Amino acid sequence: MKVMGVIPARYAATRLPGKPLVDLRGKTLIQRVYENAKKSHKIGRLIVATDDQRIYNHVKSFGGECQMTPTELPSGTDRCAYIAQDSDADIVVNIQGDEPFLPNEIIDLAVQSLLDDSTLPVSTAARNNITNEELSDPNVVKVLVNNHDEAIYFSRADIPYIRDKSDPVTNHPALTHIGLYVYRADFMQKFTRLPVATLEKLEKLEQLRILENGYRIKVVRTTQKSLSIDTPADLENALKHLAKHEN
Repeated sequence: MKVMGVIPARYAATRLPGKPLVDLRGKTLIQRVYENAKKSHKIGRLIVATDDQRIYNHVKSFGGECQMTPTELPSGTDRCAYIAQDSDADIVVNIQGDEPFLPNEIIDLAVQSLLDDSTLPVSTAARNNITNEELSDPNVVKVLVNNHDEAIYFSRADIPYIRDKSDPVTNHPALTHIGLYVYRADFMQKFTRLPVATLEKLEKLEQLRILENGYRIKVVRTTQKSLSIDTPADLENALKHLAKHEN
């Protein structure tokens, strides 16, 4: 099967304007995301999808593949679907443009889950050992899974509600969601044509559209941490991480 990775990248981020082109110790964020994703053993072709000429020119300058997409597309998933519709890919990996440290092993595990089960339309990833700080942070998305490691629900809230506070929870069932999605190419096109769902509107989490329409999402687990960059504070943390590990 042919596997294609797509990295959606917009210049007009609200919390960190120009985010794809911010400097991370000599390389831009988008270059680090691209070079990191290239380490995947499962992805055969990798493309940056953008609506901004500055990003397009920059990606081409470091030897990456990039394609322009219409400005009016509402989400990164729509940008991925736009690129994928004219490709021969069987599986499309949506790699978030703000995840420069996502371990390639996680990407490969998520892809492998679709290779192993032909009935799965989509997979994602999550980390074990969620912290109390993460549980209370609405910017951290939590996911609950069933006994087959398929998503039951995603939320920004602390889930599940623990009624009996006197009963200590040693292994909290919530996982920290990692923003990686692996789609069958035909399902990705179908997904982007589904109407925005009620829970998706409330939580501002588009993956809930999949669950509300009765489709399965496989969740691969990891103990490895990833660091997304959404805010100036995240950027500072990323710079500290690089300073520690690159030195």
